[in-house]
Amino acid sequence: MQVSLETTGALERKMTIEVPAEKVSSAMQQRLQRMSREVKISGFRPGKVPMRVVTQRFGKQIFQEVVADTMQSTYQEAIQQEKLRPAGSPQIEPLNLEADQDLKYIATFEVYPEINLADISEVEIAIAEVEIAESDINSMLDKLRAPKMKWNEIARKAKKDDQVTIDFKGSIEGEFFEGGSQDDFPIVLGSGSLLPEFEEQLFDVIKDEEKSFEVTFPKDYMQKDLAEKVATFVIKVKKVEAGELPALDEDFVKEFGIEDGNLDALKEQLKSNMSVELEQRKKAFVKGRVMQSLFDTNEFEIPNALVKQEIEALRKQSMNEIKVKDESKLPDSLFEEEAKRRISLGLIIGEIVQKNELQLDSDKVTDQLNMIASSYNQPEEVIQYYRNNVQAMASVESLVMEEQVVDWVLNQAKKTSKSFTFDEFVNKQV
Repeated sequence: MQVSLETTGALERKMTIEVPAEKVSSAMQQRLQRMSREVKISGFRPGKVPMRVVTQRFGKQIFQEVVADTMQSTYQEAIQQEKLRPAGSPQIEPLNLEADQDLKYIATFEVYPEINLADISEVEIAIAEVEIAESDINSMLDKLRAPKMKWNEIARKAKKDDQVTIDFKGSIEGEFFEGGSQDDFPIVLGSGSLLPEFEEQLFDVIKDEEKSFEVTFPKDYMQKDLAEKVATFVIKVKKVEAGELPALDEDFVKEFGIEDGNLDALKEQLKSNMSVELEQRKKAFVKGRVMQSLFDTNEFEIPNALVKQEIEALRKQSMNEIKVKDESKLPDSLFEEEAKRRISLGLIIGEIVQKNELQLDSDKVTDQLNMIASSYNQPEEVIQYYRNNVQAMASVESLVMEEQVVDWVLNQAKKTSKSFTFDEFVNKQV
């Protein structure tokens, strides 16, 4: 077998492979002989079909199968011979497929990039410093009380945290549009559940007030047919109400499993739950900073074949999540940036693992499985499922290895502290 390798791009390679005719002919004869012993043809006893009959009947089909298998096997041999790491499947271009001549074809493919990792010791990683204050616990108590909020009608002007009930009708260029009108619609001011332009018009209104105003729908509005259009809304205020939270008495506390109704015990329970959530958020925060730093400081070419594969995977995931059946509504451009980021980070993580000989920590895998299973009624069955499912187990091991890489980076990098309040860290994008 003769192999000629040509570099045709940063990552693209073109390999011309020539296979002696004898190799193809020998493989074809072996298959025909095997077939002659197994094939059933009318007029001949099993195993006694002459080779010329088998060749005449099946020769063309067998030749095509042998050529396809030979190209596949010799491509793999050539890849190993040239010590290449292909990214994705090759494009095969046959040059000569004559039965009595050497088989010759071109395989065009991309290879994985060489990654020269940036010096991690020069990277700064922010570590979140967050404390749970008494005010945070009180805010959590208010959230628990909110579902039982009692609304009392008032005569004053509406302000933040009041509930305003309105009738509204919206039109665009004089025409009413779908979803633009509703009666007895309640909105808590400051909740952010309506467009800001609309909600701000409800501050300082009083009962029976009527007013009209214009709202411009944002460019990324979920109803695409309304995006960037200007609508005129006419509203009537039906009532303005102030909220009254239920008392923090023993009956309220007992609803959360504290039999003696002790408020301090409920606060301790809340603080414990908040601490668990906080640690998870802090862990996610530092992982996000580590991954962003790795992405920002390591630049290299990405194989287009891998980008296309990742785009397709992201598209299928989105189609399942938002129940879209038409792929044309989810073009490649929607996923390209995220696909490139995922591939880049995957390659960087792989390079860190390989160059630093990081080994998967089996104890951490067990801990991760236990954490996943802890939210189920029968955790042992969940753990057994993962242990017996290769794909599911691989996803857990991949997650653990990512965490090990994060720990490795933190040991190498410069660490800085960044302070947050509990509310802004847990409830806002930071």
